[in-house]
Amino acid sequence: MRIVILTHSKERHYYLCNQIIEKTGSVVGVITGAKVINRSRYESLKNRLKNFKFYIKNRFLNALFIKYGKRLLKEKELAEEKFFGGSKEHFYKNHKELLIESVTPKYRSINDEYYISLIREKKPDIIVVMGTCLIGREIISSAKYVINMHTGLSPYYRGGNTNLWPFIENDFGYFGVTIHLMSLGIDSGSIIFTKRPKIEQSDNYGTINSKAIVLGVKLMVKAIEYIEDNRLNSIEQWEEGKLFFDRDWNSYLAYRYFKNRDRFISTYCELQKEDRLPKLKLIENGEVL
Repeated sequence: MRIVILTHSKERHYYLCNQIIEKTGSVVGVITGAKVINRSRYESLKNRLKNFKFYIKNRFLNALFIKYGKRLLKEKELAEEKFFGGSKEHFYKNHKELLIESVTPKYRSINDEYYISLIREKKPDIIVVMGTCLIGREIISSAKYVINMHTGLSPYYRGGNTNLWPFIENDFGYFGVTIHLMSLGIDSGSIIFTKRPKIEQSDNYGTINSKAIVLGVKLMVKAIEYIEDNRLNSIEQWEEGKLFFDRDWNSYLAYRYFKNRDRFISTYCELQKEDRLPKLKLIENGEVL
């Protein structure tokens, strides 16, 4: 079994790399920096004009509520340092030889022919994906199994910041992680696993998302084991759910998060203790629990 990992360059991404490398012994290559899209000036301007109303609105709200945006970023950084600190150093000390390349401004994105050729040279049976830009058809066709880890519960919450949006939507029970087969849509492929982390009174978005990543990495290893045993199953997503883009987020929503956070967590813990969280469809190897 030959595995290639496509991921980004934060501590949490190196945590994934280290765990998959050490738990499976089958990784033949890693490409980092895969979230970056190096757009031309023309493309950037075109994209900005396309989303002009979001751009103007978010610039205003980000400036007005800047301290809350910074506070939220700091909260997440502190949590990830606690959960994943030292992962990058560990990778470069112990697994540097597996680094194929990191996405640079020379090429537009991980979907460039240059990176596709590097991936295909490794002849992977499995491509593991976490924290990249949208993966194109050429990469999806480069291995029998292309598996993504989404930090959110698909199909209910797809897109970006999906363990943060439940605070804003006042939606209990929707923290979690999804392991799914990659498709051309956003977090929309057939689901192998979904799982919710246990929430504690001391939790916040940063710790909840970190817990989801830890769960997700364990489930990704499990999915690889199931592939090796020829017993991997998946289930098609049964609804569209809510889809969030980066343009939907701004610092005013960070302000709302902090106003709602403690009360939300307290109520969540009560519902969890009393087994009154929504009875969602949670998936175990393609079967509804």
